[in-house]
Amino acid sequence: MTITSTTTDDSSALAPPRLQLLVIDDDPVQRMLIGKVASQADYVTTMASSFEEAERILHQSCFDCIALDLSLGKHDGVEVLRLLADLNHDTSVIVISGCEERIRNATVRLGTALGLAVSEPIAKPLNPDTLRRWLTRQEVARPARRAMPPTLDISREQMLAAMARNEFYPEFQPKIELATGRIVGCEALMRWNSAVHGAISPEVFIPLAETFALMPRLTANLLKSSLSACRGLGRHHPEFSVAVNVSTSLLTNLALPDQVDEALALAELPARALTVEVTESVAMADVDRATDILVRLRIKGVGVSIDDFGTGYSSMSALARMPFSELKIDQTFVRQGDHDPDMWKIVKASIALAHEFKMKAVAEGIENARMWTRLRDAGCEIGQGYVFSPSLSAENLDSWVTGWRPDMPTS
Repeated sequence: MTITSTTTDDSSALAPPRLQLLVIDDDPVQRMLIGKVASQADYVTTMASSFEEAERILHQSCFDCIALDLSLGKHDGVEVLRLLADLNHDTSVIVISGCEERIRNATVRLGTALGLAVSEPIAKPLNPDTLRRWLTRQEVARPARRAMPPTLDISREQMLAAMARNEFYPEFQPKIELATGRIVGCEALMRWNSAVHGAISPEVFIPLAETFALMPRLTANLLKSSLSACRGLGRHHPEFSVAVNVSTSLLTNLALPDQVDEALALAELPARALTVEVTESVAMADVDRATDILVRLRIKGVGVSIDDFGTGYSSMSALARMPFSELKIDQTFVRQGDHDPDMWKIVKASIALAHEFKMKAVAEGIENARMWTRLRDAGCEIGQGYVFSPSLSAENLDSWVTGWRPDMPTS
């Protein structure tokens, strides 16, 4: 192990502490080059020539940044990423590797999935200027580790009592036509504000509702309350539609089209004011019944969207079998596509596939104007995400629609 450092005079005591860099690479020439660039960027550099040496160092010290080669003799960089995750080190990682681009990009995605801050990879032979730009950033992003939803002791009777107290309610996220900025609808999102536990995440209560066989009742209530809340918008904006997600239990219920008819009639809205969203796994749970229901909904004029497209294993089969009018590209692809070329290829392919089936492409999770522009230029028709608005209450949705003035990005 080699540690490089420089002596300082007394005046440096007032300077901020220098950043610590660990270089893990079995090639001495690459270690020397990375160390030279890091020294110019005012880093204190520690060198590790093997996985074993890096493991010893990481058990003793933490670093602001790690420069990681993927090929480490009989070991590899993925093992280092797993070690960092196990040790819960809050560090930024840059992959510097001679492996092919897709391997480098896949490694970055794996590190991100492990909760690490892994930057865009750098190819070997190393370009010193590329590394220097990365090291001299003012801030290195560190994603917050995703907190697991709390485990709550909730019974079926408690959920029924909460439903009776109207603790479940919808929030709405606007959907925007990317080419014009025009509002075309919203997605209804179920929320639970419990009198006992406070706000409860859908990640917690939806699996419980499925287990307790309460999803049909919850979704029916969501459908009615969402259509009622958007009644005025639907009347004043003829193309405005509300999207409501349905579960497996509903998509095997052959009475669903009739229930949708009743909800639309109660809200005095036409069929085009509603889009039913189904995930691929839900659609493929019982293909024949799902197709029966979706065809009937489409005949009535209700929109049908395949949600979270591409996250399962039967997406192509679902598209070919069922009469979807809309394809929603999962936010994972959209967000990672902003910096990951492979993910962006999936986004573009999904848009093209939607058009092949005469469907509109909808992108979830648009967080900045750059991605809005890229999706629009790629032919995606509709988007939703924080660049437009977070989810809103029914009251705030009305005022938001009235005040919406799109700040259209330029190409």
